[in-house]
Amino acid sequence: MKKIILFLTAFCLALALGLPAAPAAALPSEQIAVVPAEAQWALFVDVQRLMSSETFKAIGGEDKLVKIQGKTDQVFAKLRIDPKKDLKGLTVFGLGKEDEEAVVALSGKFDKAHLIGLVKAETTHQEIPFGKHTIYKWDDDEFGVFAADDLVILGENEKAIKSALETLEGRKRDAVPPLLSGVMKESPNALMVFGVKNVPGLIGEHDRPVILSKMKGAEGSLSESGENLKIDLSILAESAQVAKDVEQAIRGLMAIANLQLKESEVQAFVDAVQIAVDGQNVRIKAVYPLSKLLGLVHHKAKDLSFF
Repeated sequence: MKKIILFLTAFCLALALGLPAAPAAALPSEQIAVVPAEAQWALFVDVQRLMSSETFKAIGGEDKLVKIQGKTDQVFAKLRIDPKKDLKGLTVFGLGKEDEEAVVALSGKFDKAHLIGLVKAETTHQEIPFGKHTIYKWDDDEFGVFAADDLVILGENEKAIKSALETLEGRKRDAVPPLLSGVMKESPNALMVFGVKNVPGLIGEHDRPVILSKMKGAEGSLSESGENLKIDLSILAESAQVAKDVEQAIRGLMAIANLQLKESEVQAFVDAVQIAVDGQNVRIKAVYPLSKLLGLVHHKAKDLSFF
């Protein structure tokens, strides 16, 4: 069970880069409800929806499935998890920028008795009662709890795990809407969504571009619309004037791309990007054919080094 948190997260994100699977199923509401109001950033991946998407098929297909499974079969066999069938959704959030403040919530089908047995087999394991739950600790800095039979919460910070449980059970109320709630409402069928509450705080003070220090937060989603990939991004600036400055900076980067990459496909994608300013918000949207976008990324990745 050593560092199983990092392994499961890495595997789910690897799935997000190219595996086909069965049609998406409805996720339990608890998948998003674990994110507390004090979370500084959060990412949600609808694993089943993503694995059944055209994006998966275009990027990887069966060849990538075989490669990834070949490296992880032994671990998943020990956990009695079939990642293609059992994993449904992944939520990662952090109370700060440090790794140990991150929490992973996995929804799916799990052999609860078997997994708890593996933890109890660890000589250093401890059991921490918390309300109706039992939080398990092993390897000195690993924590895990079954919030429900189909929802596992993992992390390296006991306080963060407890915060997720309290939020899930409705014991923590806050006037501020929880991170991801707005973008999930706007994009309920998204493959993945993300949110950042405090951009400057996550980046740090050293070598931080001035424009980033004036951004309060950001959120966005990635989804599919027919044969097109849809990208939505919203940036909250500290003032309406800063929002206009951010808009101009982005338009400047797009102009540089057009100058550096003088090809019709690049220019077509840049033209597809729509930027609008609404008070303190900068909204960026793009809808573009998936096949063309993947081809553009594949052939032009090296040319983008000037960014």
